[in-house]
Parts: sequence; structure tokens; C-alpha cells
Amino acid sequence: MKYIATLFLVLMMVSHATCGVLLWRRRNETGDYSRYIQAVLSWASSFFTMTFIFRTWAETTTADGAFFEPEHTFVPIIFQMTYFLYPLEVIRPTVGRTKVYAILFAPLLLLVSVGLCAGIEYTPLYTYTDVWNHIGEFNVLLRLFALVMMLLYCFSLLLVPYDWKQSCADKKFIMSYALGFCLIGLLHFIIQITHMYQFVLLHQIAWFGFFMLVAYYELKERLLVPHTAAEQEIAEAPQSSEDKLWAQILLSLDMNDKWRSPELSLTSFAEQLGTNRTYVGDAFKRNTEMTFVEYITHRRIDYVVETLKSKPDVNIHELFNYVGYRQRSTAWRNFQKVTGMTPHEFLESIK
Repeated sequence: MKYIATLFLVLMMVSHATCGVLLWRRRNETGDYSRYIQAVLSWASSFFTMTFIFRTWAETTTADGAFFEPEHTFVPIIFQMTYFLYPLEVIRPTVGRTKVYAILFAPLLLLVSVGLCAGIEYTPLYTYTDVWNHIGEFNVLLRLFALVMMLLYCFSLLLVPYDWKQSCADKKFIMSYALGFCLIGLLHFIIQITHMYQFVLLHQIAWFGFFMLVAYYELKERLLVPHTAAEQEIAEAPQSSEDKLWAQILLSLDMNDKWRSPELSLTSFAEQLGTNRTYVGDAFKRNTEMTFVEYITHRRIDYVVETLKSKPDVNIHELFNYVGYRQRSTAWRNFQKVTGMTPHEFLESIK
């Protein structure tokens, strides 16, 4: 078992170090600091994994020590704070970075500073009886408070507002990141209060999967962040018929550029119109001979095509992001489906 655990830890260490290198080499492809953050996190994760390998063989892992050890209580808070930086970059809330960081991180940094630098003498707690006997002591309450704050901090990521016009990441991925973030924090909390080695292994597996998911999304799926809003005006909507619902549909799609929203679906759109999806779907087929999804796809790709014709040097990643695509694979697939060519083939054809 020990050999299997070590092999897995070595795989984690090498994978995280490699991901850090790849993310760092391609850090300038985005207009934010997301890949800088993930690269540093990957290297830090690789370092901590290496130390855990040594501790596993020395039989001094977290599961073997005392409850609520200061370094296992306060240091992870700093690590959790850095986890929070990535979604703040890709979600891009309207509040300024400085204000957000001050509100989120100042109280936690104060807690960590007091816990590690105030010269507090910590009572070793090896059993639940020890915890119960010393539960009223300040040093025990402080550690318990820090663990609870770290857990609440993890789940607070679910409350960060998502605005598709500002974000350059898919909402489903952001939710996956938030849930993974919560799972890692929850497992760490359980480890500190149970010291069960099974949860240590689960924590390592969750940690590994989390980093691989984020690295894959950054390097293979996420489109680049638009540095500026697209300058070209949106193409005029098709002539509406006498169909009242159709006129309402066109008006609603153009309002706030709703056709660009990556969260747009037939069901949600019908609810916004105060009708059901069957009526809306029939209206699209009657007026365009296309389904809702086909119409939105054609409208987005048509916008991309017209923009590329007038501005062939425009950053195509920014353009896809602007029209509502948050994943490379989806954007490329839809472009080829509509035009019969890949984006690069299309650019070659118009030069």
C-alpha cells in the first residue's frame, strides 16, 4: 500500500510541475493573470507533494500527528486564498481587484498572522479527550475558528457573481472549479478533526484531479480574454414577419446582445418571453427554417465571418469569446459546420 501511495504521489508531483511549466510558457495568451496564478499553484502543489512523499516514508504524515497543529491549520488558509485568485480573474467581477482583495483577504491574513506570529503556546491534542479537556483554552478555540473560517471561505466562492459579458470562462467550468475548491477544503477539515488516512488519500486524489481539470481547461478549452470590446456593430436582425411572437423574439435577442450569452437556451429564453419552448421553437422553424440552436449558431458564426472579412487581422479567439463561445472546441466545431472550413482555412481563403 505504501509503494502504491508513493507512486501516485510521484505522478502527482511530476504532473503538477509539468502543468506549471506549460501554463507559464503560455501565460501571455490571456489578458489576465489566471495562468500565472495556476502555474505558481501547480509548482507549490508539486513541492508540497514532494514533502508529503518524504513524510510518508518517515511515517509522519498528517494522519499521524496531533489534532489542529498550527502549521496544518493556518498555512492552508494562505493556500486557499491563492485558489480564490483564479476564479476572480476569469469571472471578472465589476468590483475592482484592490477592493475585492482587501475585503476577502485582509481578515484572513490577520488571522494567519496572529496564529503563527503572536507567540501563542499551543497545547498538543492527540485524542478527542484532550480536545474536550482543553476546549475552553484560547489556543484551541483559535485553531478551531481558523478551520471553520477556512471551510466557510471555500464555500463563499459559490457566491461570486458571474457575468457572461465580463467573464472569459464557461459558467459550468466555474461551478466545477468552485465545487472542487469546496471538496478540497472539506476534506482538509475532515482530516484535521479525524486524522483518518483514508481521507488523506481522498484529499490527494481530489487535489490531483482538480489541478488536471484546470490545466486542461486553460490549455485546451478556454478562449482568450478580449482586451477590448469588439468595435463592429452587430449585424441587423432579419426582417420580421407579421408574427407577433417572432417580432418579440428578435427584439429580445437584440436587447443587451442576448444572442451572445453563453448561458442562452431555448427553455430559459422562452421563460424570459413568458411563453413555452414549443411556441418559441415553432416560431424559429416557421420564420427561419432552423431550430433555435441552429439560428443562434448561424448568427454567431455569421458575425464572426463578416468581422473576419473586414478585419482579417483581428484576434479570432477574442472574436469567438465576444459572440458567446467560452470553449475552443465548440467554437471551432460550429464554425466548420456553418462555413465548411476551419477558422484558419477561412482566413487563408480571404487573404
